Amino acid sequence: MALSDWKRYFGVAGVSPYESVRAKRIGNWFEWIILSLAVLIPFRWYFEFKGKLSLELVYYFDWLIWSLFVLEAILLSLCVRDPVRYLRENWLNLLIIVTIFPPFWIYAPLPAGLRLIRLLVLVNVFVRMVKILYKFLRQNNLGTTLLSSAIIIIVAGVLISVIDPAFSTPFEGIWWAWVTVSTVGYGDFVPISTTGRVFAILLILLGIGLFALLTAQISAALIGSVGKNLQEVEHEVRQLETDEAALHLHLEQMERRLERIERLLEERLSETKEKSVDT
Repeated sequence: MALSDWKRYFGVAGVSPYESVRAKRIGNWFEWIILSLAVLIPFRWYFEFKGKLSLELVYYFDWLIWSLFVLEAILLSLCVRDPVRYLRENWLNLLIIVTIFPPFWIYAPLPAGLRLIRLLVLVNVFVRMVKILYKFLRQNNLGTTLLSSAIIIIVAGVLISVIDPAFSTPFEGIWWAWVTVSTVGYGDFVPISTTGRVFAILLILLGIGLFALLTAQISAALIGSVGKNLQEVEHEVRQLETDEAALHLHLEQMERRLERIERLLEERLSETKEKSVDT
């Protein structure tokens, strides 16, 4: 089953790539706005659990979350070409809108239900994060580079745990390889053998190369995303220009028809006048 089919199945298909530029732009705005909840929600739940958050703030926060989902559903339903299809493919949003309506949980506070609703919100936010990450990694083979880097780190960590006595387990070696490749170097694990140090030098050089490659690919992905948006805008402008030209042509045809009608009317009027004079 394709990724798009899975997204429709779970009710998080979002805006179709074949929609207008305006609909896709508004959809992207809401993607990032709701993704910000991924940062706020855990803090809210933590302070609520610790009893450091007043009920009034919790109530306002619930209204904020609910309003964002409602506003997204309304605006995108008005912007897309087929609102029924959009709502059907994003049924999880509708379920969240219905179930997290704040006044309902004031008068019917059910702890088990609240946990379920929180899980629905988290699933929605998590899927949006995965969608954006997938789009980002798909560009410029960035996902392949990250996977290759992970494999290098794991293999290097296992090897250093074999060739150097300072590492007692492969997990310590993998942690060391990670901080070495990332050029952080905490210093909590250090090779003590000559072979281990030579291997560390090679890994450091490889880490610098991987870091430069990832930086270049991330920059290319961001530039490509901007370029793609510009192409979509240019396509929309060309479409508007085509529609405008067709409208002008239609207006010219209507003007010519009106001129012919006016000439016919004038001829009929003149004939009528001549007949009246003759009589």
